Amino acid sequence: AMGRRPATGTLSGQQHVAGFGGEGLVNSYLGGDKPHGTLTSPPFTINRRFINLLVGGGSHEGETCVNLLVDGRPVLTATGKNTEELTWRSWNVVPYEGRRARIQIVDRKSGSWGHINVDQIELSDMGRNSGQGNIAGQPDFGTMVLALDEEGGLFEDARAFLATLDRPGVSPVESPDDSAALPLRRNGAVLTRPVELAPGDSRTFVFVLAWHFPNHGMGHAYARRFPGATEVAQYVLDQHGRLARDTRLWHETWYGGSLPHWLLERLFSPVSTLASGTCQWWGDGRFWAWEGVGCCGGTCTHVWNYSHALARLFPTLERSVREMQDFNPGAGLDAATGRVRYRAEERPDGAMDGQAGTILKAWREHLISPNDRFLRRNWHGVRKVLEYLFAKDGDGNGVIEGEQHNTYDYSLHGPNSFVGSLYLAALLAAERMAREMGEEELAVRCRGCFERGRKWTVDRLFNGRYLEQQVDLKEHPAHQYATGCLSDQLFGEGWARQVGLGPVYPKHVVGSTLQSIWKYNWAPDVAVYGDFLPRERPFAVGGEAGLLNCTWPLGGYQAEGIAYRNEVWTGVEYQVAGHMAWEGMVTEALAICRGIHERYHPAKRNPWNEVECGDHYARGLSSYGVFLALCGFEYNGPDSHIGFVPKMTPENFKAAFTAGEGWGTLGQRRDAGSQVNSLEVTWGRLRIQSIALEVPGGSNARGLRVEGPGGVLDAEFRQDGERVMVRLLTTVELGRSGSLLVRV
Repeated sequence: AMGRRPATGTLSGQQHVAGFGGEGLVNSYLGGDKPHGTLTSPPFTINRRFINLLVGGGSHEGETCVNLLVDGRPVLTATGKNTEELTWRSWNVVPYEGRRARIQIVDRKSGSWGHINVDQIELSDMGRNSGQGNIAGQPDFGTMVLALDEEGGLFEDARAFLATLDRPGVSPVESPDDSAALPLRRNGAVLTRPVELAPGDSRTFVFVLAWHFPNHGMGHAYARRFPGATEVAQYVLDQHGRLARDTRLWHETWYGGSLPHWLLERLFSPVSTLASGTCQWWGDGRFWAWEGVGCCGGTCTHVWNYSHALARLFPTLERSVREMQDFNPGAGLDAATGRVRYRAEERPDGAMDGQAGTILKAWREHLISPNDRFLRRNWHGVRKVLEYLFAKDGDGNGVIEGEQHNTYDYSLHGPNSFVGSLYLAALLAAERMAREMGEEELAVRCRGCFERGRKWTVDRLFNGRYLEQQVDLKEHPAHQYATGCLSDQLFGEGWARQVGLGPVYPKHVVGSTLQSIWKYNWAPDVAVYGDFLPRERPFAVGGEAGLLNCTWPLGGYQAEGIAYRNEVWTGVEYQVAGHMAWEGMVTEALAICRGIHERYHPAKRNPWNEVECGDHYARGLSSYGVFLALCGFEYNGPDSHIGFVPKMTPENFKAAFTAGEGWGTLGQRRDAGSQVNSLEVTWGRLRIQSIALEVPGGSNARGLRVEGPGGVLDAEFRQDGERVMVRLLTTVELGRSGSLLVRV
């Protein structure tokens, strides 16, 4: 399991290994996590207070671990943290001083994170992570403050009060290993001046707990704004009224909509991932993230391909990923080939789904910008990324046939609509961007390639029910889906709907495929599959509903097929539900979201922690795409365009919206002879020149009245089927509390 000699770093197929010292380490990934075994040291005498060691890999206690053996039995143990980075562990071995011992490295696990990385095992007088040495330089060194929003302090009464809190003879706080006594009092208090309350009276006291830890390796953005925790607390207290007011304002705007409360709660809960250890905002302004807390770094292009929340809620941060990572030769872009390194600085290789997604993200970030400066700054990078895709589509037929590494951790081979639909959607996005940049020849090339790929895919991959993968299973027997029904097979189609690019495949193909995914992959109780489809990670268990990643309803089930085939991922579920909502399958979309909501009921699991390969997993941020789909929302900041076509209760609809420079509420009401659509800006500003609406089927828009700041606005409209496009003769800017009404 450990190999014939120390590994020199990252092994074939493994994520980037970092944090070891020197030229070698123990790395049991050998053979893809399948070999098992132990590696045991000669006996030695414990003659120092600590044993320090670097550990990475899997977090499976007793299965991927390092043990200290005394008298042949483990007395201390350490595991990895489901990350390839080795970090320090320190064992306090004072109780075993003078005893003979051995170090045992164990790998008894196969599958996900079924390996262990170990290096630099040392006896020492000091623990590596005990807080000794250069404390001020440690990454978790900083300041914390508890502050009170009024004049307070330690008065004479307080001294007596504090004296009653301290236990006799216990004044210092000591670390658990007794190695780093800190001269701090055990108890403390922040007291107000005495307050008397009569029956029925009340008094509110505002406390702030602030922290400031500036020593992160890449810096923290907040450290540029505040020199310490005291200044953070002062800022919060000075701005508390505004901060609290705006926070409540968003809460009221979000939950004041007409969508069911449980659904609004479910779709917004994953956004808390942005405030978890998954995400970092570096000192240079770059947003960087794991896939899940401490798991798989580099703001991975394929997992973050699913997320729409960051771009819609914090567009400046999302743009930083494009500019400082994906299009930056010093980080994510291979300038020679145009390949996007899917883990930026951490891995040199690319992922084809993430490569195509980078084009789509660039188009989205352009749409959510207030002007075209983002596109103009990054057009060269967009073109380089597109050139790489063209190179993979050697004959220009709009089909990628070669090796296609992707978010399922292994490469697909042969044409398929999972990567293929993303490629075709990327061509549509590139066509639009090329036209905006005045490159008509490139736009025509993208359109021609798209049309050929669309036709080829439908002719060759559509089996009458859904889209298959064309692959030679003799040459590539593992990690393919072939005749399987993959839940992600229309990923690019759903992406295109999110950013106003129109259909990728014909309507009958899309409708039939979504119905097949619903029929074959949705399980109201996953136990029906559980007896004969083993799942590595049971994210849904018997009695719970879920959408399986892949099934083989027409036969040909592959026991070694596409990885994670029998698992249930919320990020994929939201992606599929959002696409279903766009296509009018609202009931099915709600059922999928309800299944997630009930699986993450707080009686079962943490409702703010949707788990996949790590806690607070980023793929779940696709939930915001479901919300956009139910609103039928469209927005183009540079063109001052906004639109919405409610998919639920269109006769009386209300929902939040976010734009490039502000957010607010959109609404729609219908009566017997008219329809009123409203836009109200709650925060920031919104520039509008065109509004897209939809009237009931069979209705004709016979008249139009638009009211905005200053009264009635001059406008014109045209109708195409149910869609009505309203164009104002002059651009209108709505500020905070500004509103606009369109009566058709």
